[in-house]
Amino acid sequence: MKLSSPLLALLAALFLAAWLIPSAYRTLVRPDEGRYAEIAREMAVSGDYVTPTLNGLKYFEKPPLQYWATALAIDTFGLNNFTGRWWPAFTGLLGLLFTWCAARALAGREVAMVTTAVLGAMCYYFLIAHINTLDMGLSAFMTLTLVGMLRGFGVQGQSVTAARGWMVAAWAGAALAFLSKGLIGIVLPGAIFVLYLLMTRQWRLLTRLEWLWGPLVFLLIALPWPLLVQSRNPEWANFFFIYEHFGRFANEEHDRIGSLFYFVPLVIVGLMPWTPALLKLLHRSGWQTLRETYAGATLNVPLFLTIWCVFIFLFFSASKSKLSSYLLPITPAAALLLTPIMLAGSDRSFRRLLLLIAVVPAVLFLIPLARERFVNDAYTPGMVDAFSLYVIVGASFFALAVFAAWQLNRRGRRFDAMLMAAVLATVGGSITASGYEALSPSTSSKQLVQDFLAADANYSKADPFYSVGLFEQTLQPYLERTTILVDYLDELGLGAAAEPHKVRFNFADFADEWQALERGYAITDFDQLPRFDLHGLEYHVVAADLRRVILARHAAH
Repeated sequence: MKLSSPLLALLAALFLAAWLIPSAYRTLVRPDEGRYAEIAREMAVSGDYVTPTLNGLKYFEKPPLQYWATALAIDTFGLNNFTGRWWPAFTGLLGLLFTWCAARALAGREVAMVTTAVLGAMCYYFLIAHINTLDMGLSAFMTLTLVGMLRGFGVQGQSVTAARGWMVAAWAGAALAFLSKGLIGIVLPGAIFVLYLLMTRQWRLLTRLEWLWGPLVFLLIALPWPLLVQSRNPEWANFFFIYEHFGRFANEEHDRIGSLFYFVPLVIVGLMPWTPALLKLLHRSGWQTLRETYAGATLNVPLFLTIWCVFIFLFFSASKSKLSSYLLPITPAAALLLTPIMLAGSDRSFRRLLLLIAVVPAVLFLIPLARERFVNDAYTPGMVDAFSLYVIVGASFFALAVFAAWQLNRRGRRFDAMLMAAVLATVGGSITASGYEALSPSTSSKQLVQDFLAADANYSKADPFYSVGLFEQTLQPYLERTTILVDYLDELGLGAAAEPHKVRFNFADFADEWQALERGYAITDFDQLPRFDLHGLEYHVVAADLRRVILARHAAH
């Protein structure tokens, strides 16, 4: 007996709600969420969609596709939690759609449904789809390139015209990936394809790359912005291509150093709750299942997917710059590898898998018991207690996912078991992730800004506002204005060098300016507040939280 159509529709609605709610519910937190929302806000305010700025300074670290999408949403609906991070959630859904298109053509409707649900429930994929970074956009369009190649090289029962269309889509995916995060959107898929050719010697595949329409579509999408931004900013190309790409890969100056094994625990945790199924990839029966599942494709699909995962893993492991989100593009390929194995496994192996998956809710249930350990200067007991409640409810849904899958599998309904487990796990992940909102007073400036505006009714955006010794990424979007940097550059060094009049490079210059003001404001942290007293600056505290303080200078005060 299969799940009825109404029940499938209910599961789809539940999945979609679990997917969308966290993006609208959670406050933007530092650093990435505030940074990318602010760049888009400034773009929407200025109307300049060519030269990105952060805090009013040129910002060339990344391409603009996500800025464009977010700016259009802000311009239409205003800045809020959802418009600030809608693009990762939307491109996450696109990635699910692209993965479904691959699995549907290669393995049929049922496998496609489960593969899509498995990917959506994957810890790595779900979390990054709900954090305002550029990685989900990159991953989604790299997935389009992956799927375009899988289907573009030929699938049994697919027309030649459809195959050619998919191959052009692969080129378009590479262009959109470039506009999402740069050259890796082109380099990684290209290198993986070359490795596949060298290993299989299927040289005839080179003739199916649509050498006319593919490059034309790629250039039409990818080329206009680089030409425009370079024409207006001669320094762009050197910074973007040399410093940001080659420098980031080869140098340690970005302070994102990690060992060669940095990504191993991230893969183990990131593929949860399906990580235990990785063990079957080491067994001959697992590979036999994959070959049978994907037998209708021209490519050796299991080999291509494996190269995709392994090469991306090794590439970023070798890089001198490492962040936990870098491996996200492996997740769709991992879902395509793991799902057929889980669907085809014996009842004994599936029960063993579920027992291992049960570790997830077990660990989550333990976290609230140790909540005192999470209390510190940043997180109060009340914050941790509130977060713990979300964790308990989320863990309950994970436990329900395991129980439901166990019962359905006992009745010989493996497809239903996998689908139910994936949807309920997604709900559990959604609730747990939403709990991070309880910690937002320490990780966001939203409450601080609200307290400040309530405390100072005479504040005007015409008054100068300084960021002293720090740059709080979420202050600007919630305050809806830029600030003047004081004694702090970091990632804004390029913009400061280009427009030095917009920053104050040392505290002494700021101190003289502050004392001459009729009205002005500054944000700093409590560790740096004594500098104001040492220089004899006049100020009074308007608002403060656990880490930061907003000061005012009113000459008449």
